[in-house]
Amino acid sequence: MATQSTINDGALPRPPSPEDPPVSSSHSVQFYEEDSSLIDALARFIGSSLLAGNSAIVIATEAHRKSLVEHLKARGLDTAPAIGEQRFLLLDASETLALFMLDGRPDPDRFLSCMDSLLSRVHAVSKNRAPLAAFGEMVALLWADGNQNAAVELEQLWNRLAETHCFHLHCAYPIHLFADRHDAESIKAICAEHSSVIPGEQYTSITTDQQRQSAIVLLQQKAQSLETEVRERLNAQHTLQERELQLNDFLENAAIGMHWVAEDGTILWANKAELALLGYRPHEYIGHHITEFHADRPVVEDILKRLGNNEELQDYEARVRCSDGSIRDVRIDSNVYRRDGQFIHTRCFTTDITEKKHAQQASFRLAAIVESSDDAIVSKDLNGIVKSWNAGAERIFGYKPEEILGRPITLLIPHDLWGDETRILAKIRSGERIDHFQTVRLHKNGDLIDVSLTVSPIKDKRGGIIGAAKIARDITQQKKLEASLHTTERLASVGRLAATVAHEINNPLESVINFVYLAKQQPEISTETRAFLASADQELARVAHIAQQTLGFYRDNSQPVVLSLAAVIESVLKVYHFKLQNKALQIELQIDPGLTVLALQGEVKQILSNLMANAIDASHQDGAIFIRARAGRHPLSACRGVRITIADNGTGIAPQNKARLFVPFFTTKQAVGTGLGLWITKDLLEKKGGSIQFRSSDSTPTGTVMSIFLPEAPHENSSLR
Repeated sequence: MATQSTINDGALPRPPSPEDPPVSSSHSVQFYEEDSSLIDALARFIGSSLLAGNSAIVIATEAHRKSLVEHLKARGLDTAPAIGEQRFLLLDASETLALFMLDGRPDPDRFLSCMDSLLSRVHAVSKNRAPLAAFGEMVALLWADGNQNAAVELEQLWNRLAETHCFHLHCAYPIHLFADRHDAESIKAICAEHSSVIPGEQYTSITTDQQRQSAIVLLQQKAQSLETEVRERLNAQHTLQERELQLNDFLENAAIGMHWVAEDGTILWANKAELALLGYRPHEYIGHHITEFHADRPVVEDILKRLGNNEELQDYEARVRCSDGSIRDVRIDSNVYRRDGQFIHTRCFTTDITEKKHAQQASFRLAAIVESSDDAIVSKDLNGIVKSWNAGAERIFGYKPEEILGRPITLLIPHDLWGDETRILAKIRSGERIDHFQTVRLHKNGDLIDVSLTVSPIKDKRGGIIGAAKIARDITQQKKLEASLHTTERLASVGRLAATVAHEINNPLESVINFVYLAKQQPEISTETRAFLASADQELARVAHIAQQTLGFYRDNSQPVVLSLAAVIESVLKVYHFKLQNKALQIELQIDPGLTVLALQGEVKQILSNLMANAIDASHQDGAIFIRARAGRHPLSACRGVRITIADNGTGIAPQNKARLFVPFFTTKQAVGTGLGLWITKDLLEKKGGSIQFRSSDSTPTGTVMSIFLPEAPHENSSLR
């Protein structure tokens, strides 16, 4: 049945009387605000049909069916006879829908069959042949369930049914089902399937054209206002969406790592920087417990506990484990986002401080080296005013830091050499470096000191020269030695040897000290400083070995003293602390209590240092060195003394090298060795009446054992007397 919908004043079609001419079917729809309005209209519509002796069908919810019957009864109409005659049927809308719905849509064949049977049965008992009155609420139920297409299809099926049956069908929808701004097209689609449309109660009460005109104008104004509001809301929504996108992009692509953690420690979210820092993919990190990624469980447990207590973490340092197994140092800043007092998630920022930590450790280490250096390391500004002063400078020149800082460097220069300082500062200002300049300086007590100077420019962050770093080495004893070596051909030969070794030592040592000093002067670790540190480490590895072996050429003129062997060994181990640490070597000590020797401390340290350096170089990474000291006897003379054994876990000594082990200049360490260490050690021991032996397996290399013997009393030919 084609329909042309019209809007009426709210009155439902009047069921015809027997005297009325035949009429065709009609299909009306009502949009109501209150149930009472719907029930009142239905009571008039259904009641008129029943009073005229016609039939009626109501397919509605239980609540509406009950209200309709009560309303008809209140108006004096007893529906019981009509119900008994089967010309008034009250059917449940949901149950009726179930008879013909298939896969969420009304099946046409089932609907037409079901409704054809129902209408025919009711119409047959009608007292008149007039169209029956019908009310259907099934379409409203479909619409309320979100199945709008099915509701429109059902309206169309009722129209098809009107082609074979004559009835007045009334449908109704609660107006609140169409609150969305996009529902205008839906209402048009519904109205298109009906011959008349009844608007809500506030418009059906209009009785005059003037009221109707005014209502239309008000509706137009509301529509315009709504369109404006919708447009403004759309603009606001677009702005909010844009800001949300920008904020999400900011968080996801921020340069600093960020993550959220739930109260139970589960990682809820992490941005790209966080994942890149640790090397994980999102599924490997998000959804896991935070403790899986911390190297120190007590630390992360403390973090979670503090945050759970609503503390805010600032500059909290921790160690985290990366996907490749490496450990990185991080700084954590975090607090908790709570909603209505409930813990939602943490807001955590993660900053990588690994390089900074390493640089600080290197700086502290190098600063300690500078402070413990035997050489004087001094800085001054371009006016020659002293700015820094290490322990070596105090030892060489006699001034304490508080006596020299802020005073001119000329306090150390003989008056007739002041011109040297002027020339040195001029070269520094031009960016030049002065290497190994031998001159004379003044001690606090007025004594002249032979020194070798190395002076380098100090630069600020922008590369501007702001001062000078000076390294002064006391070469007084070296000068005396060089003079004495000219007495005989043998001494001359030794002098040439010492000069050669000293040259080998001096160049890298000067470089190391200069790099160290420059690193110390930097206000913060920079790329340039890291380059200095790397160079210093390379030079230090080379010079430390050469220096320890070369010191055997110099003799301490002081008197021998009683030395605690445990204390001497401990002092030697301190020298090699970082080298042991770098190779992850363990030290196992077994020293009998109370062992002492009567000797020069420098010579005993020289002997132990040579053996210790060889053991470290020979040992495997993560290995161990065994040091034992006990009372014993000389293997040949049977005199009493101390036996010291140092054993490594290296590959041992090759058979072809054993015979030459104590030969001068023979070495298997071409990069850093001079071949003097064991020769010097053997010479020092034998002059004291001691000895050195070694054991190293030929067939199964398991390391080398060096064993030395120091006599209880000094040998009569020894310089220890």
